[in-house]
Amino acid sequence: MYIKRQIEETILKSSATFPVILLTGPRQTGKSTVLRHLEQPGRTYVTLDNPAIRESARSTPDLFFQRFPPPLILDEIQYAPQLFPYIKMLVDKCQENGLFWLTGSQAFEMMQNVQESLAGRVSLLKMYGFSQAEKEGRTAAAFPPDQDALIALASSQSPKSAEQVFQSIWQGSMPRVVTQPEMDVENYYASYVQTYLERDVRLITTISDEGQFVRFIKLIAARTAQELNLAALAREIGVDAKTCRRWLDILVMTGLVIELPAYSGNLSDRLIKRPKLYFMDTGLAAYLTGWQSAEAMMNGSYSGAVFETWVVSEIMKSWWFNGKRPVIYYYRDRMQKEVDLLISRNQQLLPFEIKKSSNPNDALKNFPVLEKLAVEIGFGGVLSLSPELLPITEKYWQIPVSLL
Repeated sequence: MYIKRQIEETILKSSATFPVILLTGPRQTGKSTVLRHLEQPGRTYVTLDNPAIRESARSTPDLFFQRFPPPLILDEIQYAPQLFPYIKMLVDKCQENGLFWLTGSQAFEMMQNVQESLAGRVSLLKMYGFSQAEKEGRTAAAFPPDQDALIALASSQSPKSAEQVFQSIWQGSMPRVVTQPEMDVENYYASYVQTYLERDVRLITTISDEGQFVRFIKLIAARTAQELNLAALAREIGVDAKTCRRWLDILVMTGLVIELPAYSGNLSDRLIKRPKLYFMDTGLAAYLTGWQSAEAMMNGSYSGAVFETWVVSEIMKSWWFNGKRPVIYYYRDRMQKEVDLLISRNQQLLPFEIKKSSNPNDALKNFPVLEKLAVEIGFGGVLSLSPELLPITEKYWQIPVSLL
């Protein structure tokens, strides 16, 4: 079963204005599926997963494009970075848009080759698992829409219970899990981690102790929605801080984890500067931390962190799937005044708190500290399990997460 992806329109627009599009993101999020769904007559699909084709691309890249001329879908391009200079030559020769549709992980070597060889010629797009909107068959603007759009959306959307939301959080966003309800979720994610180690991680670096690296991933999953403290992570896993940083970079490069930067404004000496870490797929995070049901997770100590993680991932997807670059921060000062999200848009900062409670009390208590910043503070509010869209003040609203 194919579910329409919101990024489809972004892909087609980019293909009409760039000779190359590169769709990046974690494995099994549907990158090749969406490109093949959009495939037009005359465009050939080639995957470098095929060992013989991969070897040909690596050893004789010039002859490779005689065998497979553009327009072309080239899947798993990270396996043959030798192709990038030849793609550049073909692009410069043909002077046409839409010649190459590429997919790949965000491995450092691949991205370095893209930036060096295809600067100005490639549209870089990010792909992740299904958003809540995609699961429901609707489109979503980059969050937040304005108040009128929120009201219109609330009038057309049915509120979700906490149980429904946490079932989606526990299940995760991977297409195979979403489209196959009979899937054994635990077995799927166990296989996913093993495949990730064998293919993505080994492409980037050599891990001498894979068991220790898996423990590190589990530790990061347990600390989702927390500030990065490399020294504490290194002590807990039993490696040095340099190794810890290298391993974390692998998770970021392969799209499993994002780092949300701390806001640094004119009060930089008073602000905490460490980023916060978020797992992009809450189903994988739930598996890694051992939650075997949505109900147990919803009622457990992990619920607040994984709920915040899910909200952040949904907001990031809403930007990326619309072809936009999110400029999003969190705020915390040395007096422990924190605001979960600051979204920069149109020369304003839009502040949001994320609260699992359907009736969050004092959620706006830290917002006054933002008035000290040398930037205009715009519309914001509280993202929660509340079933109702309601104004708290003229500027700040209570927003159900079912509207993401």
